[in-house]
Amino acid sequence: MTGLPIVDDSLLVRTTFSDDAAWAALVAAVARETAEGFRAYVNVVDDRDFDATEWKVLRTQVLANRPHALVLFVADAVAMSTLDFPILVVDVAEDYEPFRCTARELWSVDNNLNIGNMDWADFSRSVELDGVFRGFGSA
Repeated sequence: MTGLPIVDDSLLVRTTFSDDAAWAALVAAVARETAEGFRAYVNVVDDRDFDATEWKVLRTQVLANRPHALVLFVADAVAMSTLDFPILVVDVAEDYEPFRCTARELWSVDNNLNIGNMDWADFSRSVELDGVFRGFGSA
């Protein structure tokens, strides 16, 4: 397995390769700016070496790299097979339990956690019953 890139931005790692169209739609949704001009600042990792790699393995790799962002995003089978692309959000600063976030709301998690404007609990407390964060006004 190749290593993850060493970058300042959060990583969005693809770990399932069964649907290229879903992957393209997910990446487009993540990259789309909001009406206010916000967007996720992610480094996309689209490498078959990470096929079926568990999030804990990816987290360990990120922790070994310096510098790294405070959050890791994983586009796994669940994210790729669900309409709003609920991407797995993995903490790499502490050891919090992951949650999921829709692709269109990923900017909020990425921006606010990496600059320290909000903390993990702000988001994890705001997930819906299915464990997915869809924004602060959605629940």
